Amino acid sequence: MKKKIFFLFLTFCILSCSLVLAVSYYDMNSSHWAYKYVMELSNNNVINGYTDGSFKPEGTITNAEFIKLVVMAGLPEWIDIKDAESSINHWASPYIWIAERYGIISTWSITLKNADTPITRIEMVRIISKADITMKGNSLETKEKVKFNDVLSLNSDDLLLLKHACSKGLITGYTDNSFKPFNNMTRAEAATMIYRFK
Repeated sequence: MKKKIFFLFLTFCILSCSLVLAVSYYDMNSSHWAYKYVMELSNNNVINGYTDGSFKPEGTITNAEFIKLVVMAGLPEWIDIKDAESSINHWASPYIWIAERYGIISTWSITLKNADTPITRIEMVRIISKADITMKGNSLETKEKVKFNDVLSLNSDDLLLLKHACSKGLITGYTDNSFKPFNNMTRAEAATMIYRFK
């Protein structure tokens, strides 16, 4: 009898924990193309939604928010974010500082003036490709040809990083064969990139 009660209690605890850990957003359901990626990252505390229970998948994501996601997803386990220093008076300062140390972003390239500015798709490529190379120790990959029809104006460095992101499967374009490098990235797109990066 005692064993039965114990196992019932254990089952209840496991189910309770599962319910607590399962994240849901009222503005996302399983039919959304990024649902799998958002849920996976949310349940692993890499990305989160808003206090009103929404995720806002089509909303923009800022420089600071994206840098935090990349650092959270790529930081080696032996490094504690609490040990990071602060370079600016901003909630994301520890993540920005770590990104600077890894060479993911240039020192002082993220300031109070642009930390909360929506990030563009090409800026995202720079950050996630450099993180893949410096944080994860991967070599620069350029085997995949860039087939997008709207990236000829990009400089050679950006094209190399875009090739890396494409070769590693970190990013894709749109059905019209465009990349839209200077469009702002959506939260759903960011979650997808981080899921592939992680």
